[in-house]
Amino acid sequence: MKQIVTLLILFFTVQITAAQNTELQSARSTETSMVLEGRILDPKGRPVSGVNIEGRMGRYTTTDVLGKFKLPANIGEEVIIRGLDFETVYYRIRSMDRIEIRVKNEEQDKKKLSAISYGIAMDSAQVYLKIDAQKSADFLIAALSNNPKSLTKIQKSATYEKLGDLYSFHKQYDLAIDNYTPAEDLNSTPQLTIKKADVLRLNGNYQEAITAYLLPDISKTNRSKKSKGTRISTLLELKRRTGLAAAYAKTNEAGKALDTYKSALQLAQNGNLKMQITSINSKIAALLNELGQVDDAEVYYNTAIKESKKEGAAANVVTQSQTADFYRSNAQFDKEIALRKNNIEILENLEADKKAEKRVSKTSVDDPNVGFMDSTIKVAETENLITEDPLEDVSEEDAIVVNSYEPSKLGRINGLSKQKEQLNIAVALKAQNKIAEAMTYYESSLEEATINNDLDVKKDAAKSLYELNKKAGNTKKALAYNELYIHTVDALYLEKENALEETVRKAKELVSKQTRILTLEKDRELTENKIALINTERELTAEMNQRQRWIIYSLVALSLLLLSLAYFMYRNNKQQKINNHLLALKSLRSQMNPHFIFNALNSVNNYIAQNDERAANKYLADFSKLMRSVLENSELDFIPLEKEIDLLGLYLKLEHERFKDKFDFTLKIDPSLKNAKMQVPPMLLQPIIENAVWHGLRYKREKGFLHVAFAKAEQGILVTITDNGIGREKSKEIKTEHQKKRDSKGLGNIKNRVALLNELHNCKIHMKVTDAGLTPDVGTMVRVSFKN
Repeated sequence: MKQIVTLLILFFTVQITAAQNTELQSARSTETSMVLEGRILDPKGRPVSGVNIEGRMGRYTTTDVLGKFKLPANIGEEVIIRGLDFETVYYRIRSMDRIEIRVKNEEQDKKKLSAISYGIAMDSAQVYLKIDAQKSADFLIAALSNNPKSLTKIQKSATYEKLGDLYSFHKQYDLAIDNYTPAEDLNSTPQLTIKKADVLRLNGNYQEAITAYLLPDISKTNRSKKSKGTRISTLLELKRRTGLAAAYAKTNEAGKALDTYKSALQLAQNGNLKMQITSINSKIAALLNELGQVDDAEVYYNTAIKESKKEGAAANVVTQSQTADFYRSNAQFDKEIALRKNNIEILENLEADKKAEKRVSKTSVDDPNVGFMDSTIKVAETENLITEDPLEDVSEEDAIVVNSYEPSKLGRINGLSKQKEQLNIAVALKAQNKIAEAMTYYESSLEEATINNDLDVKKDAAKSLYELNKKAGNTKKALAYNELYIHTVDALYLEKENALEETVRKAKELVSKQTRILTLEKDRELTENKIALINTERELTAEMNQRQRWIIYSLVALSLLLLSLAYFMYRNNKQQKINNHLLALKSLRSQMNPHFIFNALNSVNNYIAQNDERAANKYLADFSKLMRSVLENSELDFIPLEKEIDLLGLYLKLEHERFKDKFDFTLKIDPSLKNAKMQVPPMLLQPIIENAVWHGLRYKREKGFLHVAFAKAEQGILVTITDNGIGREKSKEIKTEHQKKRDSKGLGNIKNRVALLNELHNCKIHMKVTDAGLTPDVGTMVRVSFKN
């Protein structure tokens, strides 16, 4: 009875704690544990004021005149520092110390990049490939864009290949494929084909990967240095076979995968390649285990362990852990525990050696006889930053990377650590129902994870200790571990969220770099096309004067063709309910008064007849510019306000040129609209102006005026078109039947277009036509308002 009561108390306490945690979750996300203080300086060390400093959850501040700022934040969050005159900085908070950031001048960096040679750009890209993807991509873009005419096919291929390497390393496999493909088209090599096959496989294109793996003939690899060439060819062939086997395994062709792995193992043994022998044995064992051949798999795992000891402690730890995972999957917990205990011992020895090495390293760094350049070279060598010329023969590391054993900040080797192995032992002991021993290892794992700040292991260990203590009736301990588990989950969530945020940002940066590369290629093609067009135009200049009349006839025919095409498109699509509106809008948008076109061309003809070539050319140039703009905008529903004003000004200019004795015009623009980024329908106002000229001003005996004014309204703009023509009523009296029909159709088009725009795009366009109330002629005023 007492145990039941205890369990009930524990249950309700946990539920309350969980509820409280849920309520506080959102509050924790907005809470801050520190105030980040810092200063922003330019490249010369001068303070920069007015810099935008942005943190998580909308936190924001800016720098003062001394370049200083304060921003509430938390450890691990990313702060974004933006300004117009420098490159955006992304800073990850690691401590509570004050920071000082010297921003880079983006324009100066671009100038420096544009001045470097191809070789330096390629070497620099290799240096930053694994440590700064954005810088590496910038150098590769410079390699492609700086003096592109001098690049050979091999150099272009090498640049695209390096871009593929960059995207492949950062797991952007689709982008890697997009760059390996042009590299292969320019200069196909076996190692390039195998790289492309690898990323195809990693991207899930298994059939394409298999086809690519079966293509290269490794025997044709360059062997300028006999012994080195033979070894590289062997490594390339091993990479091809292991990749092919992995692709077969993914497509459920286990038999082919096993045979290919075994042939690769034989090749590695013949070449005495220890690292590859270990890796391939492990791969074969894993495949056999999946096929249910446990005994055969164990033999291969044992061979892998034996071979890994020849490589070193790190390789041995990784291989033994893989074997231990195999034993766990087959419930052979004693063998698993033995291997993991051995791993813990090896890891402790490695950690001790590392500490001793650090002490020696510190003594070397403190040596006053070591210069700055020597220290820089040592760091570069440590980080594997010093590399060979990318155009030289492929190195062994480029040829194949089967296993890589690298320690991390948490004392791990390829994700393995002392606390992780302790946790795995505890899980195995728990599976054997050895609860007391399991709890001891869970506690050791938790302690080690806390020291190394390994939140993943800490979370799992705390959760398991909570469950075991809860089951054993240790309410107080269970609650403590549960609280620790909840706090660890919160911290881990924040860490993962920050990591994900950084990963997404870097992925976007890489995609933007790839887009820039594609844009450079298109710009280069456009430039070449423009040069070709200029040369063609020069050749045709002598013939242009003789062909002017044919050009005019062609323009008339083209105009009639366009009008006919619009009519037939409208008629044929009339029955389609949805597309009807869109097509009608397009048709209305592209219409222009054929009388205006005809009379404009007659004006050109008249100038030619009078031998006034300059006036004809000028009028024809303005007319063709207007027609080209109308055609360009015929596919667009909206264009910038500034562009629409320019079009109306050009149209008014042409109409005034024809009716100089009939009217003068003014086009008034509110100064506040000059920088307005507003979009308006193209050529919506032109028919209104045309009506004012043709049906109001044209019939006046004396010279009239036409005022067009663009003013800023409360929620948009107001366009007022005023003329002192004869007025609407008098115009109706003197019109012919044909003119009445045409005028009605023109106004109807405007109204229909406004209605369609309001309906399709939720615009707020209103048009009002009234008498202007002038004397002696009453005139007409049209007000058109556009609201945001």
